[in-house]
Amino acid sequence: MKSFVSQLPALAATLVLAGCAVSAISPEVRERDLPDSWSEAAEYGAVSDGWLAELGDTALSGLVDAAMERNYRLAQLAADVEAAQQGVIISGAARLPDLSLAFSPSRRRVISNQFGITRTSSNFEIGVDLAWEIDAWGKLRDVEKQAGLKLMAAQARYADSRNRLAAGVARAWFNVAGAGELLALFRERLANLEEDLDIIDSAYNQGLTGALDVYLARTSADQERVRIASQEQALAENRVALQVLLGNYPDGKLDAAGTLPLFETPIPAGLPSELVSRRPDLQQAWMNLLAADAAVAIAHKQRFPRITMVASGNDVSKELDSLLDGSALAWSVLGNLTQPLFNRGRLKAQEQQARARLVQAENQYLELLYQAFSEVENALSRNGSLQTRYRVTLDAEKNAVAGLTLAFEQYQRGLVPYTTVLEAQRRAFDIQSAVIDLRNQLIQNRITLYLALGGDFG
Repeated sequence: MKSFVSQLPALAATLVLAGCAVSAISPEVRERDLPDSWSEAAEYGAVSDGWLAELGDTALSGLVDAAMERNYRLAQLAADVEAAQQGVIISGAARLPDLSLAFSPSRRRVISNQFGITRTSSNFEIGVDLAWEIDAWGKLRDVEKQAGLKLMAAQARYADSRNRLAAGVARAWFNVAGAGELLALFRERLANLEEDLDIIDSAYNQGLTGALDVYLARTSADQERVRIASQEQALAENRVALQVLLGNYPDGKLDAAGTLPLFETPIPAGLPSELVSRRPDLQQAWMNLLAADAAVAIAHKQRFPRITMVASGNDVSKELDSLLDGSALAWSVLGNLTQPLFNRGRLKAQEQQARARLVQAENQYLELLYQAFSEVENALSRNGSLQTRYRVTLDAEKNAVAGLTLAFEQYQRGLVPYTTVLEAQRRAFDIQSAVIDLRNQLIQNRITLYLALGGDFG
């Protein structure tokens, strides 16, 4: 024991040096090279916030505001932030002395059966206890640091969820608009088919055409009615999806009358190296990584001696009014040093466990980082492809509509069979539907790019 005590100063100096803050994060993660430019063609201006206003839909902006107030998932994450804030307070309190006050009144009666004497006595005691763990190695400071990092991670997660909720509402809004435009197109086409059917019926009654053409025209009209019924269901489901995001009852009766806009201006994509500081989900992953690094330091310092100071003072009196007169005042101060010696490798295993979780957090961060880059690259590439497809499809729509009109005129003059009209109808209908679908894809991809670049919606 004397030998161990004589070595305490040297041991303390060694532990102080060992307790210095050294990050265990791999240099490969800290010093990772990022590309200087995007591989796809992009506008390299600064990424601007407020992308929701750029969509130019005031009704959509109102829905997003409502979603921010009523969305249940966002409310859960707001509660997570509040819990993390309280965690910072709790961890910070551990570095300060813990002071408590105790008051213990008691009353005692003793009855002696032998002498028939009854004695009653009162006793009052008041005491103050103070306990303080001296943070010699910075373990408690690391605990508080870890709590702060978890708070920042929760805040970043909340910010990311707000952006994703705004994007989800925008996507759902334009899906409703697209489904509504398709439904209107199908109903217009049914009206045209019924008009054509009347013409063919009249020709059949006059003996100018055969029954087969009537059956084929009726079949086309019936197929369009089936398509309308299916599209009505699709529209209702899209409305339900939007209502869920808004925190409303999903009855599919949302009054939404948006239209699909067409944007010609490109979105500034900034530089790839700026993505890390812009995207809240990457910030959250980085804070989680730093928190895991702090956990390694905490687990390592758990193996160091624990130094505590305990002080107490109390006064005892048989009378309440003389409790604090100092006649029975007692106090004590005690220092304590506890060094773990044998615990079957539990502390060492906990440190190795913390290091394994750090490696896990490193790889989660790198996976998310490259996923973020791929989202931007894919959105940029998809935008160019969609723009090309949309321009070509617009030209095809003009040709298909003109071809359908010409085919029906020639059929009425007896120059082509009705099957030619049916083929022209199929081509025209497919192209008309594709135009609306591509317009929706363009706006959906624009929202995806907004989100991938990390710009704030507000």
